[in-house]
Amino acid sequence: MSAVGDAGYPAGRTGGHDEPAHGLLGSFGAALRLLVGWFSILIGVLNLLVEIDRGGAGDGAYLAFHVMLVIGGVLMIMFPSLGAGAGVAGYCAGGAVLAGGMILSGVRAFDAACCMTAYADRHGYPFSFAASDAGRWHLGGQHLLADLLFWGYAGLIVLVAVACVRRAVRRHDREPG
Repeated sequence: MSAVGDAGYPAGRTGGHDEPAHGLLGSFGAALRLLVGWFSILIGVLNLLVEIDRGGAGDGAYLAFHVMLVIGGVLMIMFPSLGAGAGVAGYCAGGAVLAGGMILSGVRAFDAACCMTAYADRHGYPFSFAASDAGRWHLGGQHLLADLLFWGYAGLIVLVAVACVRRAVRRHDREPG
């Protein structure tokens, strides 16, 4: 046991040298989550600062994407404390936002100033990841990954909101009254 007690480990698990608290796979997952979270914050803040420095209105979809990167990165870093207790409902709601956002933005054509401007019909938000011109379709892999990240972070926001509501309901149910 460490100087701070069991430091939030599950009951019966100390995280000491005799018994690892997470194991190698859990540690790899936590490190990957932290790297993605910090990288998202870094890229989001840097690109928002560049937009502010440039002046002007900027592209709304571009700004929304980078604001979502910052928010999603913070949630990724804080996920063990904020997302705890989301349950099946939280994960289903987050997954529904991810899938629904990709499907709905892929079906509807958006006017995007930044992406695939040579094509007449563009699909996707915040970036056009599919486009067609005269019946020939084109798929932008990088834009598709960026949209997946955007809608994944939107789903993460919903997951954390469900976890917070579930914790509040459990706390309310335990109160004597």
